[in-house]
Amino acid sequence: MSIMDKLKQNSKLKATEVLSESKFFNEKDQTQTDVPMVNVALSGSVDGGLSSGLIVLAGPSKHFKTSFALMMAGAYLKKHKDAVMLFYDSEFGSPQAYFEQFDIDTSRVLHTPITNVEELKFDLSSLFLRCKVTNRIDYYNDIIFTIHII
Repeated sequence: MSIMDKLKQNSKLKATEVLSESKFFNEKDQTQTDVPMVNVALSGSVDGGLSSGLIVLAGPSKHFKTSFALMMAGAYLKKHKDAVMLFYDSEFGSPQAYFEQFDIDTSRVLHTPITNVEELKFDLSSLFLRCKVTNRIDYYNDIIFTIHII
């Protein structure tokens, strides 16, 4: 038995796999948006798009960060009919009309108002511990950096 086999066998995490055989490394589900240049920005390809991982939209106020995020979320929800969206909101600046503009079915959006980072951290930890890797969840946090941390 090789050292790699021993390490894998003794890992306490079920998803441990040799990187070249990992479904997380090799299988990338991509969701195209309706805007080809956004697909390029997200994946490097016009035919690409949104994939799993972290995307950070940063910029001054009123520069369409929420619109870009909702465009991506709408594309994801449209492609994956079983997906839901977690919407953590600290600004309360995204009216229902924004969601409708991007054809987001608000019955598939779980809205959670937050007032501090601790609330966000504990709620996300609790939710994600109860989800499976196969659950399709689009997580959107409307602007964590505006939370006042004392």
